[in-house]
Amino acid sequence: NGPAGTQGSWHGDVARSLFYMAVRYNGLSLVNGNPANTTVGQLGDLALLLQWNVSDPKDDFEMNRNNYIYTWQLNRNPFIDYPNLADYIFGANFGQPWSSTLSNSNFNKDKIVIYPNPTKNTITISGNDTDGNIELYNSIGSLVYKNTFSVETSTFQLNLEAGIYFAKITTENSTTSKKIIITN
Repeated sequence: NGPAGTQGSWHGDVARSLFYMAVRYNGLSLVNGNPANTTVGQLGDLALLLQWNVSDPKDDFEMNRNNYIYTWQLNRNPFIDYPNLADYIFGANFGQPWSSTLSNSNFNKDKIVIYPNPTKNTITISGNDTDGNIELYNSIGSLVYKNTFSVETSTFQLNLEAGIYFAKITTENSTTSKKIIITN
């Protein structure tokens, strides 16, 4: 039943973890029903896990955990990124080809460039289709610079200490982030 007050909010997390283990590690398999105690490497109950995968969809906590694990383990659980993949490997769509688009539906997104980088306190922004705003944050997250820019190429004098800064560039069409290094 899980911890008190969770109301099954962990079911899908467990299912997607077991799906990953079954495809990642040789000798592990998911079976319907309760595997016999003498059977090594079998995990169950597959039908229930497929149901949990649908009834408890991925949430922000699970996605954040998957993203964090990737930063130090350099692999992801594809069943969190693509929950319907389980149906193609274990469920109703078994044996059918699976595909997922990797494209971005926003093909007209600004291609904003900041240069030079590293810089000595002067940056130029270009490649934007609309007017926008730039905000610079220092390494502890404090806003240290804010300005607007136009569709034309814009150059700014920053007068900031040497270090690493993060630029948040907001236009009518999008928001993007860039890392800026300022040297002496």
